Amino acid sequence: MDELINGTEGRVRLVVRFWGIRGSIPTPGPTTARYGGNTSCVEVRGDGGDLFIFDCGTGIRELGQALLADTTVPSRIHILIGHTHWDHIQGFPFFTPVFLPGVEIHLYAPIGFQHGIEAALAGQMQHAYFPVTLQDLSSRIHYTELEEGSFRIGTCLIETQYLNHTAPTIAYRLTEGSTSIAYVTDHEPFWTPAGPDFAHPGDQRHIEFIQDADLVIHDAQYSDEEYVTKIGWGHSPVGYVRDVALAAHVKRLALFHHDPTHDDAWVDACVRDMQTAIAARNSTMEVFAAAEGIVLEVHGEGAYAVTNKNSALLRRSIAGERVLLVSPHASDVTAIERMLVEDNLVLMPASDPDTALKQAKQFSPSLVIMDASLLETPPGHFGDRLRTVVGTPQLPIMVLTDTSDIVNTHPAANDAVSDYITRPFNPPMLRTRVRACLARTLA
Repeated sequence: MDELINGTEGRVRLVVRFWGIRGSIPTPGPTTARYGGNTSCVEVRGDGGDLFIFDCGTGIRELGQALLADTTVPSRIHILIGHTHWDHIQGFPFFTPVFLPGVEIHLYAPIGFQHGIEAALAGQMQHAYFPVTLQDLSSRIHYTELEEGSFRIGTCLIETQYLNHTAPTIAYRLTEGSTSIAYVTDHEPFWTPAGPDFAHPGDQRHIEFIQDADLVIHDAQYSDEEYVTKIGWGHSPVGYVRDVALAAHVKRLALFHHDPTHDDAWVDACVRDMQTAIAARNSTMEVFAAAEGIVLEVHGEGAYAVTNKNSALLRRSIAGERVLLVSPHASDVTAIERMLVEDNLVLMPASDPDTALKQAKQFSPSLVIMDASLLETPPGHFGDRLRTVVGTPQLPIMVLTDTSDIVNTHPAANDAVSDYITRPFNPPMLRTRVRACLARTLA
């Protein structure tokens, strides 16, 4: 039975329904019956009449059946995909409207590693895996690859931002009038631990992205204790989710992307613990766990949304961009060169500051990756010297470090650093961070 949770009255109403809430793999069964076992899929409808679907996990099959049961299937459907890991696209071949002539499907997704969204969907629908190929579908399908930025669909503003995951992944923030929801999965803290002040630039961007949202649907796959053994897997522990939501003054928080090992009783206890922690901080933020069948009315009371972000629709290829890699550790240089080989970047290694300055002056890199030991090479901050030589005040600098304590040991350098990468390096996560940093530079 559907559960309707009413929001506060406001000027614009967004209706949200959860069809799939599980992460990684479907987990049907008696111990997950209340919250559900289908993988990610969330429906959103606004006052403007547009139908938005976030992700194509197995939950999208039931959504398709519900659309067919209505008097008319919408002629235009917008599907916004966070990334192309299986649990976010595996339901697409079972979404019945894609087989119907006269239906337009608009698919949006970030640019992936080896494949774009069309190739990823076509791959899982080869005859080796599925009886109907992507090309055989009767609906009209339009594919749009997204960068970080914003664009509009009808009366809605869509904003995107890169997340910290093991594949290129974006969060979505949908705003109609004064009402705003954010869909944020899959995402890992940039620091471990993140710390109460969220000193990492990535965590600061994350908080800013969800700031004052009326509803945030956030990856909360692990307990804080579980996360210790899951670092680098690309998902959030619940304590981090609570803290970023509180820092951003989020009004309602939906815990999402439940781990396959977490049964209904585990999720119940998690929600109770978080509600207790939130009350102890004198916050009025509402928190609940996403469950299949829940329907929410979301009403905003703030100002109407405006944005000066770059268009998310403009493709920014990073191929051929120059990356200056400065480290006295040959093992770091070799590892990073191997990790980035598929991205067709021009990597320029340098083992010392003097060589790096010469390289920078000659080749004008688009990005600098450097060891933390060089941050304050006399005279002055080495990053600032590189920017002066290149003539680019906003030249992005990623710093390789062994610890998040670097923000305390090098406080003067923090404002000049675009990102910190902690050893040991996670290959796909490092690639996504480099790609995101370059894409912002090219915007």
